[in-house]
Formats: sequence, structure tokens, C-alpha cells
Amino acid sequence: MIVPLRRWIKRHCTIYDLQYVFLGILLLGDYLIIRSPGWILKTLVGIALIASLFIPYIRRFTKPALPIFGWLITFYACQFIPNEYRPRHIFVNILPTLERVLYGASLSEIISKHTHPALDILAWLPYGVIHFSFPFILTFLLFLYGPPRSANVFGQAFGYMNIAGVLTQLLFPNASPWYEMTYGSSPADYSIPGEPGGLARIDDILGLELYGSTFGGSPLVFGAFPSLHSGSATIEMLFVTYLCPKIWPLGVAYTMWLWWSTMYLTHHYLIDLVGGSIYAFLTFFVARQFLPKVDPKKSNRLAYFIGIPNRASSLSNFFHSIEYTRCFGQDHGKLETSDYGRDEEECVLLKEGLEHDLVADTTVVGPYQDIYVLMGPGKGLEKTPIRMRNVDTEDRSSDGEIDPSPVLISSHTSPSCSEPGSPVTPFPPDACGSHWKLSVLG
Repeated sequence: MIVPLRRWIKRHCTIYDLQYVFLGILLLGDYLIIRSPGWILKTLVGIALIASLFIPYIRRFTKPALPIFGWLITFYACQFIPNEYRPRHIFVNILPTLERVLYGASLSEIISKHTHPALDILAWLPYGVIHFSFPFILTFLLFLYGPPRSANVFGQAFGYMNIAGVLTQLLFPNASPWYEMTYGSSPADYSIPGEPGGLARIDDILGLELYGSTFGGSPLVFGAFPSLHSGSATIEMLFVTYLCPKIWPLGVAYTMWLWWSTMYLTHHYLIDLVGGSIYAFLTFFVARQFLPKVDPKKSNRLAYFIGIPNRASSLSNFFHSIEYTRCFGQDHGKLETSDYGRDEEECVLLKEGLEHDLVADTTVVGPYQDIYVLMGPGKGLEKTPIRMRNVDTEDRSSDGEIDPSPVLISSHTSPSCSEPGSPVTPFPPDACGSHWKLSVLG
């Protein structure tokens, strides 16, 4: 029993899978801490979350979203932590003192002194509207127009950055500017409720009791550092720049807009905002190693796939592209569905930049390239076989002209009008040399 388990772990798991151990421990701790809802509902939610990881299509969303679930549940669970298990000292003066030392004045205090209803609305838009909606919009854009897996990487990076921020806020509690304006330098304790700060004026403008009640019952009242509003805006703009580098000035402008709004609404000091952006940059520095390369010539997600009979950007094709297999790709030592069944030698070849033929036992030296293949109907989680063929270095078209760009041949297409749709039709040898083509067998 132990030996087969070790073989399975060695073949299908890598060091990066330890993240799920961390998330499991974190969520288990949340499960034990949370007192409301009761254990029956908590258990049903946990079972549903675990079951979703094994359901095709649904698992493609829940697995990369696990860090986000972990962040949201941990943030909610903070309100149930007994005071005796929290840090005893709440820092009231350290942030304003550092701000005055570093910047010469309390910028948040200066900015928040001059208020106006128009400025209130201008500050509320990034802080209370765009902040909560843009992560969904960006995920949708990455799914439609980015290469496969880019939306997944964003979801994981966004979740882990916020987990790190919440844990920092929990272990290093700091008061926000609104506390200094209300209580001065008086010592703080966990019985003090949160306040909406400048957002109370938004409640007056809208005629609602939205932010007053929300911040009054905040699970983390003393969570000024780091600013997760700043961290979220920064990491979102980094992924926007990844997808479309030309609009980086817009990303910088939006981040500065949100920085101003948080100080104007007396929720963060400037040093909190800088700290949040540092968390975002560090997270993106790690995440970019897992991001697939954006090809400017590919207009949307479907252009990265082979084996699609109809390349039209239809809703059906986008839906089917959720469940795919990735072949001849190097994912830091582990492939997705397509690496099941590989032996150790094949995995070593992939790690070293050698792409292995699944059919003909041939090996090609060169940089790796991710090939995304849609899962065929009725194939479940089985991989779609792919064959590499030795063909002419320069493809010759039917009219004798040379086409220097290689073509991916699938079972839905044929190399020319006169050739059958066989994926193994040989090309004549050429003294000029040879290279490899890919064919989908199906």
C-alpha cells in the first residue's frame, strides 16, 4: 500500500502541491474557529467544496479559486478568534509616526481635511465599486483573451496575496487614520467597533446605512497595514499590463486614483498603501513564472488550441475550452492531464527542454512549447494523443511556393486538398533538413 502511494506521489505531485496542504490546514483551522453557521452547514459547505474539485469543468474554476476561498473564509473567521489568542498590543502611533518621519507630514490627514460631495463620489468609485467588481471583470477578460491558464494564475496570485495580507493584519494589528481622528493616541482594544470614516458621507448621499453597519461589524477592525485595496489594485494592474502592455499608464493612473481615495476616506496611511503594493509586486514576481506567454497574433483564447473543428469564437467553443489537456509543455516539473502515464525518463526530458513524442519514441531538442488540446467528447479525462512527425523544414504549398511557417495538423484538417485526413501521411524527404510537426490523433 505504501509503495504504490509513493509511486503515485512521485509521478503526479511536485513541491508546488504543498500549497494545497497549507490551504487545507488553513481551512481546517477556520472550520474549527467559526461558530456561526453551525457545524452541519459548515460540514455541507466543506463537502461541496471538496466534491467540486473532482467534477469536470467545475474543477477548472474551484481549484485555482481555492486561495480566494481561503482568504475570504479566513477573513470571516477572524471575528471568532478569542481575544486571549490575539496579539495583546494594538499599534496606534507607529504608522502615523513612520509616515511623518518618511514623508514629512501625515498625507492622509492633509488630504482628508478638504471634503466635498463631488470628491466623496470620486473617492467612493474606486474604493467601494471598482475594487469589488474589477477582479471578476479581469478574470473574464483573461479567460476570453489571454492564453489558457492565465486566469487561473491570476486567481491563485490574487488569493495568496490577500491571505498574506489578512494574516499580517491579524498578527500585526494597526489602527487606521479614522481611529487617530476619533480617539487620538489613546490605547486601543478589541472592543472598539470599526468606523466607516469618510464612507459615512456616502451613506448620507445615497440615503443608506450600508458602510456604517458593514464597518461596524468588521472582522478585522485594526487591519490598516498592509492596505489590501492597494495590493488588489496593484496586482490587477500588473496582470492587465501582462495581457496588454501598451495600457500600463492607465494601470498606474488607476492605482494612484485608489491611493488618493483611501487616504481621502481616512482608511489608510500612505505607508499602508506602499506596503500593499509591495505585497502585490512580490506575489506577481512569483506568479509570472507560471504565466504562459501571450502571443500578440492570437486574438482570443481559442486561437491557442489545436483540434478545434470550428475556429469561430462561439459560446460553445469557449465553454468546451474550459476542459483541456496540455501537451509537450513544461510546468515546472509537472504537466496537467497530459502527463499521466509518463515514466521518469520522459519527465526528465521535459524538464531539460526536450520534447518527447508520445507515439514514435522520438525526442526533439529545443525550447518547449505548450500545446493546448480540447478534450474530445466522451473521452472524460483521457488525453488526446499527439504525434510529432519528421517533415520538410520548409512546407511546400500546392502551387509550389514555400510556406516557412509550420502548421498544426489535426484529425479535422488535412495537409492539402488532395491528401486524406490521416495524421500520419508522410512528407517526402528533403536534403535541406527536417523539423517536427504535431498531429492530433482522434
